[in-house]
Amino acid sequence: MDLLPSSHSEFSSPDYWERFFKKRGKIPFEWYGEYPQLHNVIHKYISPSNTVLVVGCGNSALSENMYDNGLQNLVNIDISDIVIRQMSDRHRVKRPKMTFEKMDVTAMSYPEGYFNAVLDKGTLDALLVSEEEQVLQNVQAMFSEVARCLRLGGRYVIISLLQDHVQKHLLQFFTNLGWPIRIHRVQTDSAEENNKSLSMPVFAVVITKLKPMPNMPQIVEVCRFEDRIDRLEGVQYLSAIIKDMQYYHIVRQQLSKRLPGDQQVSLELHSAASVVPRYSLTVVDSPSVLANKFAIFIVPQGRETEWLFSTDKGRLHLQESAGFQRMVVVSLNRGHSFENMEAIKAELSGKVMELAPSDCPQKAEVPFLSIGEDLGRRFPVSEGNSSASGRYIVEDVEINGGQLFRRLIFLQNQGVVQTEAKLIEVRKKKKRRGQPTREGPPEKVRVDKGYLPSDYLIAMVAGLSFLPSLDKPVSCVLVGLGGGGFPSFIQGAFPQVSIEAVELDPAVVDVATNWFDLQPDEKLVVHVADGIEFVRSLVASGTKRDVFVLDVDCKDPGVALSCPPAVFVDVEFLSTIARLLTDDGLLILNLASRDDAVKQEILDRLHSVFASCARLDLEEDINTVVFASTQHPDSSCSFSDKDRLSTALSEMNSRIKSTFQDSNVDVVEIMENVKLLE
Repeated sequence: MDLLPSSHSEFSSPDYWERFFKKRGKIPFEWYGEYPQLHNVIHKYISPSNTVLVVGCGNSALSENMYDNGLQNLVNIDISDIVIRQMSDRHRVKRPKMTFEKMDVTAMSYPEGYFNAVLDKGTLDALLVSEEEQVLQNVQAMFSEVARCLRLGGRYVIISLLQDHVQKHLLQFFTNLGWPIRIHRVQTDSAEENNKSLSMPVFAVVITKLKPMPNMPQIVEVCRFEDRIDRLEGVQYLSAIIKDMQYYHIVRQQLSKRLPGDQQVSLELHSAASVVPRYSLTVVDSPSVLANKFAIFIVPQGRETEWLFSTDKGRLHLQESAGFQRMVVVSLNRGHSFENMEAIKAELSGKVMELAPSDCPQKAEVPFLSIGEDLGRRFPVSEGNSSASGRYIVEDVEINGGQLFRRLIFLQNQGVVQTEAKLIEVRKKKKRRGQPTREGPPEKVRVDKGYLPSDYLIAMVAGLSFLPSLDKPVSCVLVGLGGGGFPSFIQGAFPQVSIEAVELDPAVVDVATNWFDLQPDEKLVVHVADGIEFVRSLVASGTKRDVFVLDVDCKDPGVALSCPPAVFVDVEFLSTIARLLTDDGLLILNLASRDDAVKQEILDRLHSVFASCARLDLEEDINTVVFASTQHPDSSCSFSDKDRLSTALSEMNSRIKSTFQDSNVDVVEIMENVKLLE
């Protein structure tokens, strides 16, 4: 199977190109490929019978190579009188059918429809050096002249680096004419290996002159695979595809050297059969030179979101443990089937060698590593659309040789598991010896409500130990329902706690009840409402609650705060929460941010509103669970009373184990590192 790399990254930053060309300095444009690299695309669109105009010919050997390979009706133009005389003298005898003329491409004297094809190797890029008015006028004049001189059905073939501004003006002009556009990636890798300077990938843009046809959809095509042409729905999709190919080219150059210690490079591999990436790759380098040079680590399906595989620190730990100088961590993406490890090795072997360190022998046998031979399996359960978060899927995953989990994934952020629950297969009868292994998902499963999928949820349960007692009725407001794992756990283990769960997104409520076995009753009431307005209405009515739990994710990936949205932790709303709580009341907050300064600012705000605060930092997550109270630090339920806390946690553990015998929740262990916020 052919695979195409791509990525979505900071590479699209508007400042990138400026930085790139500053690094290039005075190095000339030697990146457009020689005739052997351009041969296929040129001869695909230009035939020996064609009369061809080569614009900005310079002293390139391209025309003589074309002539010697059958394309002899060539007219070469350049604005330089010297180069035209030199080239005419060089080729007059040996290549008599090829002519050279001094001419300005923006004002040509040829008759309308004179040429079957126009070839431009780098001239457009050389002209379109900025977006100043005079430059753009010259480029528009060149386009107009090319369009005038081409015959109907003729091709304009442009060899270009297709920087953003070049793309914009080229595509805009010819889509306005309604001419079909096709883009090829020119394979120039062999030349690049000998070029030690920074370079960019080369593209061939093929534009065909047609009669104007009103209401005809614009034809836009891209050749990402040698044997396949993909037609796009519109020209707007070309930019992302071009950036993917440019990014991979830059990645390969970066990987010719060791990556800095704080940098990991990510990219994706597509198959020709699908627009959905088949593999996601992250390249990790050791800060040390090691004898073992290169390895590929295959992450089993369903485990790609674990800390070890989804974070920079986790992958670096994995790479150091394996002891390889460079490791490529490969995730198997949903929407594809994977037969076995051997099939994956065969599919990846050719492509991943392009990512090997420069000192890795070319014919070295690269080890493929994984956790056993279990690739994991995914079974789609449901899909739908959320007005707040877009498309989502519910899927069951089987990992570790048979453990089943149900997950909610929002497709706009597929690297994050929004909700997870452990499943228990309900077996109708004992499997007979010799019976074949089940191919599909279990026929009947139930949610294990004694299982909590993350440490922060366990910590939020443990926070109830700060209450005076769990033997009397406790009122709780939970903002952020998710799949309902937290309230379902409390509902089973601590029936004295009444929960009002508030969730803004009705689709999430539907998923929780239909697929995660959330069972509302008189002690567990679900409200579809805005959490902030709900709390404010309670406060306005004079209502008090014993516990307020806040577990809401931020939908904006561009901010440093992952959970909760900033409005929930401004001083005004924190003060509203304080007024909602009873005298012994407790705030439990899931705080997640990769920016330590942002996290500290929020902790400072909490301390300014609440008299007592404690925090629990979770080692393998970015989550910090915060416990806050309006009680004075010297009160009977003080966060600093370790003896009382220890007793309360032990009692909680006993209740949990008596309710859920096989629960993974250990509140004593999780709270070992809780500390006062000072």
